[in-house]
Amino acid sequence: MYTYNLGQVFQNVSRQYGNKIAIIFDGRDQIGFQELDILSNKAANFLISMGVKKLDVVAIQNKKSPMGFAMMIACLKLGIIYTNFDYTNPVERIRKIFNTAAPRLVFADERNATIENLCNELNIRYFPADANHVFLDSEGESLDQQLLSAVSGNNPAYIMFTSGSTGIPKGVLIAQKSLMNFIQWGRENYHLTPNDIMTNVNPIYFDNSVFDFYCSVFNGITMVALSKESVDKPKEMLQIIHDTRCTFWFSVPSMLIYLSNLKLLTKEILGHIRIFSFGGEGYPKELLRKLYRIYADTADFYNVYGPTEGTCICSAYRIQREDIEADGLSPLGQIAPNFSYVILDKKEEVCKCGELCLMGDQLALGYYNDEERTNKSFVRYKGIPSYNARMYKTGDLVEVRHGKLYFIGRIDNQIKHMGYRIELEEIENALIKIPGVKQCAVIHTVSRNNLSKLIAFIATDMQMEDLGLRQELRKYLPDYMIPNKLEYMSELPKNANGKIDRKKLENMR
Repeated sequence: MYTYNLGQVFQNVSRQYGNKIAIIFDGRDQIGFQELDILSNKAANFLISMGVKKLDVVAIQNKKSPMGFAMMIACLKLGIIYTNFDYTNPVERIRKIFNTAAPRLVFADERNATIENLCNELNIRYFPADANHVFLDSEGESLDQQLLSAVSGNNPAYIMFTSGSTGIPKGVLIAQKSLMNFIQWGRENYHLTPNDIMTNVNPIYFDNSVFDFYCSVFNGITMVALSKESVDKPKEMLQIIHDTRCTFWFSVPSMLIYLSNLKLLTKEILGHIRIFSFGGEGYPKELLRKLYRIYADTADFYNVYGPTEGTCICSAYRIQREDIEADGLSPLGQIAPNFSYVILDKKEEVCKCGELCLMGDQLALGYYNDEERTNKSFVRYKGIPSYNARMYKTGDLVEVRHGKLYFIGRIDNQIKHMGYRIELEEIENALIKIPGVKQCAVIHTVSRNNLSKLIAFIATDMQMEDLGLRQELRKYLPDYMIPNKLEYMSELPKNANGKIDRKKLENMR
């Protein structure tokens, strides 16, 4: 039984680093480690006063503010489970998240009328920024240490919601001990030191942000948190990263490709970066070569891989010059020491090309409030009877070539697009709700340059317009799940079994 927890980890970090800057917000405001610890204690005492207890859920509407991060740490200290959610998502999607998570309260660092109305409808307490002074102005700068020591590493830390095939997002439940393993791995794998300064360009509700926050702040490293407003202004964002002398970059490849296409990636603007780390999708090799040519003499490049169920990252590969020269995607690297793994074929026999299955302390506890999905994806490995390890079936096809692990594709209808894991059926479930759509199928394509695209094939008897249909879809889906291309036809092609012929659709794209 783990008796050490993340609340104690952060408390010790804050004592060690005191007034050192913990987080810089958009290059302007900042908060020190000790100040963040005090603010988190105030937030914890506020939660206690609201009757929120260990293992309850708190949903955080977080715009990357001091209060938002303090609330995350407060939940860790009390053994409360937090979930950051994208408040810009369609209200119906947020409703599904709230129905699954059943939060005791929703904490908002900025008032949002849509979320407030939804909370009132669902009878969930909503505390916006102007009401948060109840803990900001309180004198509760210390926290009962007995409450802190009552939380173990086995305690759940957070829920990260991902796309679900039924149209209901899946809530991946991660334990504190998984994060403690992850924090140590990040420090050792990248040789992180307190002199590093790490970027946080990833949205706080996106899995990549788990690395940003935990591997920086919980290692005594300053994190530069970039708001959506800053990220949406690439020149401003890069100037902030330059001015704060960041040494570590982590994002999906799409962001680096976007900045490269704008011709904004120069030696002058990101010359302080010593590590470019990217994951969540493949990095087209020709585009990676462009990045490499600019920064190869000052930075290392890492391709990372990991499902949300493995606490963000489970492998990292340092890219070599020969990898840059070779065509195709970069290797995934060695699976981290926190894991063991097997590659299984359809008969569940070990093979060199098959489904990657992970085991180890960094695995998720399962899917929150979803025993059926949990039991389907988290099973016992029967290959070594005496071992009987808990195993997560990733659904990712991998292959071992020349001693290196390579990603081949998915075994189901789940894909990675713009760094997000998406169930294509969720998009189809949204499409079929739109009047006039008789049937639909969504396929995912990757070009020779490894550029990702979603194409929706729609059977309809009506005259439909792309603009109107996309507006309807945005009622149910976030922007990254809106198809890039819409194709209309009277009937979808069928195979011999009467099912939609997806292979034929792929050939029609």
